[in-house]
Amino acid sequence: MALPGREMLHLKETRKGYLLAALAATLWGTAGVTVKFMFVSMDVDPITLAQLRVSLSSLIGGAALALLRPKSLRIRLSDLPFLGFYGVICLTGTQITYYWAIHEASVAVAIFLQFLAPILTAIYEVLVLGRRPGKMTGPVLAAAVGGSLLLVLGRGGGLLASPPGIVAGLASAVALGLYTLVGRHGVHRYDPWTLVFWGSVASALFWAFVRPPWALLTHPWTAAEWGFFLYLAVVATLIPFGLFLTGLRYIGATSAIVTGTLEPVWATILAGIVLGEGVRGAQAAGCLLILASIIALQLVPGAAITDSRSESGRRGPGNPSRPGKPSPG
Repeated sequence: MALPGREMLHLKETRKGYLLAALAATLWGTAGVTVKFMFVSMDVDPITLAQLRVSLSSLIGGAALALLRPKSLRIRLSDLPFLGFYGVICLTGTQITYYWAIHEASVAVAIFLQFLAPILTAIYEVLVLGRRPGKMTGPVLAAAVGGSLLLVLGRGGGLLASPPGIVAGLASAVALGLYTLVGRHGVHRYDPWTLVFWGSVASALFWAFVRPPWALLTHPWTAAEWGFFLYLAVVATLIPFGLFLTGLRYIGATSAIVTGTLEPVWATILAGIVLGEGVRGAQAAGCLLILASIIALQLVPGAAITDSRSESGRRGPGNPSRPGKPSPG
């Protein structure tokens, strides 16, 4: 039986949201290994890396928007408090806590702890925003988090980390959850690329107060190091953050972060292909669990969290809260 036109449109939008979040996770999947390599082989610390990454992304993003979509640069003065909060607290917090976790622990531990964020966003969506979990929401979250755990354990070394590393990893989970919830609210007020650019500007200005930009520019970075910085600014920041925020127009925050757990899957696969690291049984099982959770969100009724106020009259597989003019979050 063919679906009515409105439901068919909603289904297409939902699938588009999952696809965009998956593409963002694919690009992020290469960033963690790159960052750890930079910490080991280069004279760079987490704060320097975060400042360079966001400063370069704001410059490159501004130039690209001025050339391709100049209208996206326009904002109102009344927008500045929200954009400042999004850039300084959400964007800066997500990056620096993640880098801090990698620096103090390992890529595997940092990724696992950060991807506890779906649990936090699910609790917030249900208790604060009044959204309704389905019967399969719990199993889907358990599969995503359990898959991440198996990926970590499969690398060897388990979850051993210093107390600062654990604190940083848990802080990155809170930061990622906040980034996603605030971002989902923001993309219903602004173009996603506007949000990425002005958020990067706010974050860059924050770092400029912490440390003057010329202190970084006068450092004798090599051409290879600048190449890494540009890679992180464009491939690991501008493009994936823009894709992820665009996806948030069509799917809920928890669904987006669960889809984002594809990041460690791609990191594991790339490590096997590029570095010749074999994929162990636990890692393969973790990949399958994560893929199963993402597929379930789209196909299994009652898997995604829905908005009980706006979705009470509609049922459908993997149906997240529909974008429109929602309440904050």
